[in-house]
Amino acid sequence: MTSTATNSAATAQQRPRPSSTSLVRRPGAADRGVELCIPRSSPPGLDGAGEMSESDRPWPGRVRRIGRAQLREWRLDSLCEPVELCLSELVTNAMRYGRGPVVGVRLYRAASDLFIEVTDGSPARPVLSVAGSDDERGRGLVLVDAVAGSWGVTEDGTGTWCRLSVPEEQP
Repeated sequence: MTSTATNSAATAQQRPRPSSTSLVRRPGAADRGVELCIPRSSPPGLDGAGEMSESDRPWPGRVRRIGRAQLREWRLDSLCEPVELCLSELVTNAMRYGRGPVVGVRLYRAASDLFIEVTDGSPARPVLSVAGSDDERGRGLVLVDAVAGSWGVTEDGTGTWCRLSVPEEQP
């Protein structure tokens, strides 16, 4: 199921901003979830569309591990696989196709839902496409669509989000 995001300008202003050339984790973020600011190692737009620089390639794996640690802290181990998949696909897309100097990642809970937001500074909206059986790319949003309850794009096109339901606690 796909839906359109309604992300306000106020929310956009609260997104993490780079303060150095390394990962930035906001103080107190563990209480609210995870907010990451990943400076791109190569200037946006210089490498070929759809390519990541060698030093940016480890980021999807790093973000998966950070997400897994946060889920374990919340005792939501049952969501590790779908959340890691969504984080990996959205961060990979942002690194490959984004045109901003930074990729922002948020993982947070709101009531009985878990949200992932990835911003990339590019107003180009992602497209849900069907990859051919021999294609090496083009399955990311199809996978997100399959495991998330809903997903969408911010009004300005610079971010993609998805929502997963938090399972009820077992007695």
